[in-house]
Amino acid sequence: MHRDLTDALEAVAEDRRLNARITRAEKALAEASAAARQARTDLSRETDDVRALESFSPARIWATLRGERATRLSTEQAEHQAAEYAAARAEAAVSFAREELDAARAALGALGDVEARLAAALDATEQRLRDAGGPLAEELTANGAELGTVRSERTEVGEADDAATAALEQLEQASQMLRRAKDWSTYDTFFGGGMLSSAMKYERVEDAEELLRAADRALKRLSVELADVGLADTPRLAVEGMTRTFDVWFDNIFTDWSIRDRINRMHDDTLDVMRLVVRIRLGLRARYEELVDREDAATARREELLLPR
Repeated sequence: MHRDLTDALEAVAEDRRLNARITRAEKALAEASAAARQARTDLSRETDDVRALESFSPARIWATLRGERATRLSTEQAEHQAAEYAAARAEAAVSFAREELDAARAALGALGDVEARLAAALDATEQRLRDAGGPLAEELTANGAELGTVRSERTEVGEADDAATAALEQLEQASQMLRRAKDWSTYDTFFGGGMLSSAMKYERVEDAEELLRAADRALKRLSVELADVGLADTPRLAVEGMTRTFDVWFDNIFTDWSIRDRINRMHDDTLDVMRLVVRIRLGLRARYEELVDREDAATARREELLLPR
């Protein structure tokens, strides 16, 4: 095995060892810090107890009257000294843990990008083996082609999934706005809403139209991405323009019915497209997982061919 590959593998192993060391050091530092906080709390309490007996306080007066002041003061001073020692030890433990963590992080940083180093060493090893020819070279070439194909397709599928998610977000916003327009249209049609309800209805419709146009743009982008991965196109949304003159100013019941029907159809069409895009996205994610599995298998096979057993 070439020296560059040996060094790279050793660096990867050292990287894993140092990361494990950092994890242990972080845990030790957290525990030491908690112990130090408790030790400081204990020391503060013992300091207060000693001060209470040394100063002119109810505790000192009561201890003096009972003839216990000297004994209690000696006891509290001893406990205070013990608390001071415990606090000092706890702070020392914190310093040691922090130094250990800093040292491990510095060592890890000095290693650099070990994954990139290993990748470069594997590439160099693969090229040498291909140049040598033979069955191994042929398998490495086929494996490299598989990896290139899978990675490219995985990128395209990921971009299509992003486009489907963006389209669904736009469609959901439009659907919510159309639901509000439906509510106002129902009130306007069946409960004699008048000019105010008509105006509110059309305001919601106009907002929905803008959202549907944004959704249509997102669907166009999705169509492009789907074409890149060889999947079926998505339908376009036809955003109907709605006239408002007779409905708002004359409050014609027949116009109310017509507009309400249009809103319902637009909402139903939007939901149909949403369901279609959801199915497309599910298919894309299943395909993405399949590609990840293929890439993992090809990568594992490449390492089997390049690394010593």
